[in-house]
Formats: sequence, structure tokens, C-alpha cells
Amino acid sequence: MGTQSAICELKKEWMNVKQTKSALIIGASGLVGKLLLEAILQKDYYTSITLVLRRAIDLEYDKRVKIITISDFDSLDQYEENLFSEDVFCCLGSTMKKAGSKSDFEKSDLIYPLKVAILNQKNPNFKNYLIVTSQGANTQSLFYYNQVKGRCEKALLALNLPGLKIFRPSLLLGNRIEKRGVEVFFNFLIQVVSSPLKVLGISSFWSIEAAIVARAMLQVAMNENEGTVFYDAKAMVQLTQK
Repeated sequence: MGTQSAICELKKEWMNVKQTKSALIIGASGLVGKLLLEAILQKDYYTSITLVLRRAIDLEYDKRVKIITISDFDSLDQYEENLFSEDVFCCLGSTMKKAGSKSDFEKSDLIYPLKVAILNQKNPNFKNYLIVTSQGANTQSLFYYNQVKGRCEKALLALNLPGLKIFRPSLLLGNRIEKRGVEVFFNFLIQVVSSPLKVLGISSFWSIEAAIVARAMLQVAMNENEGTVFYDAKAMVQLTQK
């Protein structure tokens, strides 16, 4: 076989090799997490998809999916290498009512997201950490919920991750498995209020469909850009319109 023919054969072999790409979703049973999984499964971008759940869920998925059930997230560090991934999507989120106490709320919305990011710092293939927080995230906020979200963002920024993408929706619209009392009322109210806000160009507090947040997270991951970027509702909508 001549040199040129050998080169052609090598090119064919290289093109036939499927590039591996891994994703991990923590919080895949929630509103955004479930929609994110659906969006990921519709594409061939990821060859390995790991779901980290507290309990098994009834989902139809393909052979790319691996489920890790961890009943107590306090023990996340015991599953260290199982949580390694190139792209880590954190869709964890709770409420004070659901959590039952400030300490448990902080675990769900601050401690656990931070722990997964720290564990992946040991992963040589780690590329991006993508997380849903809140438009009002601020350590100095008058609201405890937003304070915790702000503390989470601040702690993640201090890690100097190779890629940190923070998605800040205001009110999420969509059908939750469990209804949150405040959101049931505000789902209607915010849709009435957000229309004039859009006209005025005040994008930060637009209501947004959870499906748009999920698709935006996937689009950003597929763009494979490094660095830290924040996305508000308007930016997420624009991402999904490309």
C-alpha cells in the first residue's frame, strides 16, 4: 500500500471513531433537570450520561444513561469517581417549606452543588459546570432564599473552575410533579406582569419556561466555551432561538 493510500485509510478510521463526551446531571428528577435530560437524549452529542438521584424515577432512557442512586447526599464524596464528568449540570433546588429547615435548605441549594464541583476539580477531563440559581441571587439580599443562591455563586466563583455557566431564571414556568404553593399563584400573576416588562426591556425578571432554561443549558455546553458566564432570562431565550 502506498503512502497516500495509507493516509487515506487512517483518515477513514479517524472519522469512524466516535468521540466520547460525558454529562452528569444532579437533580434530574426536578422541573429543569427532567427537561434537560429529555433535551440531551434527543441529540447524539453525549455518549455517556450519568444521573445522580436520591431515589429511582420512572423514566424511559437509552443505553447511554447510567443512574447513581444516593439516598443521602451527605455521602456524595464516597462516590467521587462516579461523579466525574466533562460537563456537570446542577439542577438542584428546593424551598424552605420542602427542606423543612434552613440547614437542610442550605445543603440542597449550596452545600451539595458546591461539593459536586469540588469533586470534579480532581477530574482531569472536567470542562464545564452549569448550574441553575436565581435572578435575585445575592449574598446581601433581604430574602434568605436569594442569600443562599448568592453564597452558592460566590463559592463556585472562588473555585476558578475551567468553565462555570450560571443560569439565573426568575420565575420558572412549567408543570412540576409537586406543586409549590407560592408558584401556583405567581405562575398566573407573573405572566400578566412580565409582558409589560418585556416591552420596557426589563429582561432580568421575565418569567421563563423551564424547557427554555434546559435547552439553553445544553446549547451552552455544546458551544464548549471556557470561562465564567451568567445568563438571565433574555439571554436564555436568545440562545434557544439560534
